[in-house]
Amino acid sequence: MIYIEKILFLGYEDCKLLTFLQEHYNVIQTKDKITIENVKNVDHIISFGYKHIIPENIIKFFNNKIINLHISYLPYNRGYHPNFWSFKDNTPKGVTIHYIDKGIDTGEILLQKEINFNKEEDTLSKTYNRLIEEIQNLFIENYFSILNNIIKPTSQQHKGTFHYQKDLKKYKHLLIKDWNTKTNKIMAKNRTDLEIIDEVENIRTKNNVNWMDILRLAFKHAPEDARTLMGRVNEYDGRISELLTELANNGESN
Repeated sequence: MIYIEKILFLGYEDCKLLTFLQEHYNVIQTKDKITIENVKNVDHIISFGYKHIIPENIIKFFNNKIINLHISYLPYNRGYHPNFWSFKDNTPKGVTIHYIDKGIDTGEILLQKEINFNKEEDTLSKTYNRLIEEIQNLFIENYFSILNNIIKPTSQQHKGTFHYQKDLKKYKHLLIKDWNTKTNKIMAKNRTDLEIIDEVENIRTKNNVNWMDILRLAFKHAPEDARTLMGRVNEYDGRISELLTELANNGESN
């Protein structure tokens, strides 16, 4: 058994896993960037919801002692918004506990759990909350084996998928009810006529606001700002044209 005196917990300030670890170990929690100077006195580092890249010199110093909790079934959906992309790309869904290496979510896997959802009823928010709950339970159930290097890690076997934060922007229009959008709306290939019309209405509402802002700026003689807003209008109008084309070609009636 490995003697563990101190754990550095990176990420969430208030979660079940942090509370559990605090009951068993001396735990330091932070959301801030870390340097090698302020981590030398800890035995393990656990990352859960941490928004910064861990420096490579720290990764080398803590060989196989930095553990990340990622809410996707790796190697699928590395990077940002893994829950969204698991539905958009129709890839396996689940959670993974893995070692951190110099890549992003590319380290050796300790534990995984594939999870099934009700795609007709579940929303992105509901599935996200379940993934957060499942991965904490998976760690807590196996914490002794994880922290004492009892589990033999396995390499990620194929390329999988990766997404940057900016990649979501192109598909924001799918989030009709923000993160409360049902997952089947993200996955749907052929939407009904009424669903397409609803999205047209939603985008038209946004564009009306843009037009009013343009008018106000025009009256205030701000041509540069007005041109910026015109760019937004053109972007939304282009999306509406795509939706009307989809509607015209949609064979499903209601």
